[in-house]
Amino acid sequence: MKTVTVRIEDQLKAQAEDVLARHGVSPTEAVNHLYLYLVQHGQLPFRVSKRAEAPADVFRDTLIRVRLAIDALQSLAALPDAAPERDYLATQCRLRCEQLRQDIAGSAAFMALAACRDPLPREPDENTGLYWQWMQDHLAQAEGVLEDAAGNMSALLSAMTGQINAVYWQLATFIDLYGPVDTGPFRPSRQADNSSKS
Repeated sequence: MKTVTVRIEDQLKAQAEDVLARHGVSPTEAVNHLYLYLVQHGQLPFRVSKRAEAPADVFRDTLIRVRLAIDALQSLAALPDAAPERDYLATQCRLRCEQLRQDIAGSAAFMALAACRDPLPREPDENTGLYWQWMQDHLAQAEGVLEDAAGNMSALLSAMTGQINAVYWQLATFIDLYGPVDTGPFRPSRQADNSSKS
């Protein structure tokens, strides 16, 4: 048996070990399974990319992934029930929704730091956290529909896609998807704005 030594940040290590403990898996077992997967499939079980530095970057990247998921779900919903590729595409869509939902859960607090493009003062309780939570909920529902793959999947998927799309546009209006990256602070709250006038 060989030993694998890795350097990892203390906080990340503690958080990862908490997740593994909830699943009843030791760090050694997790590494063994990762290596098994690499050998069996010849690729990583996840996409590795450099995390964007600014919250607005992550916000935009995540919204683009949501848009791609919406397009995939709409394409699947448009397929006839008897289409031979339907089951395969349903599995791929489910995996895409699951990964996206997990990534949103891990990044929502960070994305909440993105500056709103609207120059008007914001309400003190106005943030994107609730919208990202709704997005996670709708993606989880879509996963359930895709897992079941019942005869009325197309109708259910169309409804789910409509809900995901509605939340997508709420989030897309918060940030300028195609404009320059603004890493500045949030616009000031009305409370702070009013206090500066007195």
